[in-house]
Amino acid sequence: MKQKLMMLVAVTLTLMAAHAGEDDFLRPIGLPPKAKPQMRQGGEALPPLPLPATPLRRSEKKRPPSPSTLIGKVVWGSYLDYTWESGQTTRVYDWNMVPADCQSLLRSAYKHLNMDYKVQTTALDGFDSTPAEIPVLYFSGGRSLNFTDANREVLRKYLLAGGMAWFDSVVGSPYFYKSALLELKQSLPELQIRRLPEDHPIFHMVADTVQVSTKTKKEVLPVLDAIYIGSRVAAVVSAYGMGAGWDNATPDLVQQADYYDHPSSVRLGLNLVAYVMGYFRVGQAHARAQVYGDEDLQDSSDPVVFAQIRTRGVWNTEPGGANNLLRFMKKNLSVKANYLVKTIRLDTDPLADYSFLYLSGISDFSLDEAERAALRTYLQGGGYLLIDNSLGLNEFGKAVYREMSGLFPASTFKKLPAGHPLFQQGPFKVDQVRFTLAVRAKYPALSAPVIEALQVDGAERVFYSPFDMAAGWQGDDHPLAYGYAPGDSLLLGANLVTYCLTH
Repeated sequence: MKQKLMMLVAVTLTLMAAHAGEDDFLRPIGLPPKAKPQMRQGGEALPPLPLPATPLRRSEKKRPPSPSTLIGKVVWGSYLDYTWESGQTTRVYDWNMVPADCQSLLRSAYKHLNMDYKVQTTALDGFDSTPAEIPVLYFSGGRSLNFTDANREVLRKYLLAGGMAWFDSVVGSPYFYKSALLELKQSLPELQIRRLPEDHPIFHMVADTVQVSTKTKKEVLPVLDAIYIGSRVAAVVSAYGMGAGWDNATPDLVQQADYYDHPSSVRLGLNLVAYVMGYFRVGQAHARAQVYGDEDLQDSSDPVVFAQIRTRGVWNTEPGGANNLLRFMKKNLSVKANYLVKTIRLDTDPLADYSFLYLSGISDFSLDEAERAALRTYLQGGGYLLIDNSLGLNEFGKAVYREMSGLFPASTFKKLPAGHPLFQQGPFKVDQVRFTLAVRAKYPALSAPVIEALQVDGAERVFYSPFDMAAGWQGDDHPLAYGYAPGDSLLLGANLVTYCLTH
């Protein structure tokens, strides 16, 4: 469904541009330049101001230190010269159609969030700044992006290291929008581009922003396409312009323009700023974590394997989270074992070799017939499946219920009672747990763990946590995630793994 929406937006923007070329989307934004003052000699003039009678003291207050850089506005492309009716000419650069866009956004961030940051211009050629120095790279424009292979490699390394990229189609240009998606796909070919769901933290960090308005649409859902690295959004592409709204300017010279109005764009921008700051540590942790490979199982005597399923959705949501859980178990459980993490594919790997399988996700996913058949056989043969909803978002939860219903139509998920052996007879007694702030705000009375189970041939074989556990295993705060607090998520995870190994 989300992919269909992405195609619909692309088709809509393409139809808008049916009679417009790329150059028609590169125009000055804002008022025409003021006429040059005419030099006339008047009859009277003010006398020159006198110099100070006494020199200024050298003990003046020093300037405060410059704020840190948050946004690197990327220089790219070329320019066009636009001639106004007055005959004056304005040179418009691809990368700088709204010269004060980022400055205006950061002024709003200082006013509303008390965050004092600055923007600086940068280029991908020779770029060697780390995300700690420039957390955001901002690309804006109306014509097509066209990176070199070296540019793509720079962008790839930056995003994998924890940086974030914003691509803003300033005037709703289909050329910029589609080229941004293409450049991201070429830079990170192993990852997918996904439409952000309305319950994603990005739309709620500062202000709930699920109703926005553009030049052509009123009170609609915002449109942001994204690439995830782990559970973190590493890049967003806005099909509709944000920068003009940040500066409260109107691109009247672009007839086909479509962009968020000033209030909508500012809310989106402030949410993006807050998201960058809130998820920066998560990005750094993901960058340090082990990246799973196809052959990551090392030789070991009788290991306990944490087998994580690859899907066609966003599946590796907390790189290193499983390793943290297994280290916790090895340190705190009386039964010592060698715990190893391996990623597997349902249709090609020997599932019977594993005591349990682990499935996590943050997006919609689907299993094909071969995968369904293999998983059904595994569960009917006595295996276990642990499912974790990363960030606790509805999109993945709906996919879980749909896919499991397709596997076992006669069975439904049921919430485990407080007295279930999973909570009472594991290594840790888990009667009460602490949840993240988002859960406590939405469900203030909730204090018991929430695990749902699906029976296969009369036995509980599938366990599903609608609240995120792996973010707690990873350890860093994930703002607005619906999940368990780190300490209790480790206890619950240890009980789940132990239950699968001992029943």
